Amino acid sequence: MESLTRNILDCLNQGIPFALATIISHKGSTPRTSGSKMVVLADGQLYGTIGGGLVEARVIEDCLAMMASPQCHIKEFILNQELKEGLDMVCGGDLTVWIETFPESSSALIQIFTAMAAQEKAGEKNVLVSRIQGFSGAIFTTDKCLILPDGTIIGPHLVPKSLLDNIQDNRFPGTAPVLENHNLEEFIIEPSQTNDTLYIFGAGHVGLQLAKMAHLLDFRTIVVDDRAEFANTNRFEHAHTVHVADQFATVFDELTLKELAVDKNAYIVILTRGHLHDQTVLEQALGTKAAYIGMIGSRRKRDQIYDNLIQQGVSQRSLDQVYSPVGLNINSETPAEIAVSIMGQIIQVRAQNK
Repeated sequence: MESLTRNILDCLNQGIPFALATIISHKGSTPRTSGSKMVVLADGQLYGTIGGGLVEARVIEDCLAMMASPQCHIKEFILNQELKEGLDMVCGGDLTVWIETFPESSSALIQIFTAMAAQEKAGEKNVLVSRIQGFSGAIFTTDKCLILPDGTIIGPHLVPKSLLDNIQDNRFPGTAPVLENHNLEEFIIEPSQTNDTLYIFGAGHVGLQLAKMAHLLDFRTIVVDDRAEFANTNRFEHAHTVHVADQFATVFDELTLKELAVDKNAYIVILTRGHLHDQTVLEQALGTKAAYIGMIGSRRKRDQIYDNLIQQGVSQRSLDQVYSPVGLNINSETPAEIAVSIMGQIIQVRAQNK
């Protein structure tokens, strides 16, 4: 999502007209879910996707037809037989899509999306609020502002205090837009879709390929090793952060001090250069709320590490949550192939946790 926000910001800074299509609700089997977004430029160039096929083609047509003036339209697409055939898949649901056009830029929009991009890059949450006004049939316009976690408002102060309190109290915890009626006014509330964070412990061959693949999949990537000759930004040019650890025994404390603490949206992959380092990192990782912990190595190595940790008081139940040997079983051999198997497993786990 960070890259799509950057695309929007680039268009605003360069004065390029565009439209933004957002799925605000979905029912049944659909190719993409609520919160999915797509940017459409006047020449038909796209950033992002709302699922492809005939539905997306029709949304693009609407975007191009509306782009001459600032306006919004919310439209429902029922996946009947014609649309299902256009998608070339078996779907049986419907989508509600919000189309908003931006034929020209403004300093307020640039300020809002600049702040949003900075928040997303830092892994921090935010809430974009659009106040609906000017209804004419099905067409309307919006004013926007951005709410930061500390209550700071970027842009015009258009949110009533009671609604601002609800936002700060995390009454809108999802990632899909929410239509909210408040004191005879209507708002569209969009909680940020912060990228999941992948922590790679080990900057060797597999770690390098894994970081490249994570970047392609829009993960916020943090690479950690105790060897500066391996853990550096020249080697990991796409990583959000490269951290050279003083020692693996205190590495999670070091990350916390750098405001890189592991949370429930974190995925941990342990690939250090030795069994003892893997064990040290795994023991600390088990004390986090990470959504996924994977450790490379043979079953024999895994069992040896598990036995050592059990003797130190770690429960078998905790160890059963670890994915080791890490990755899907696709007979991978090269570092790149192993990275594919690991990212495939992470995607699978993430989907199951939704």
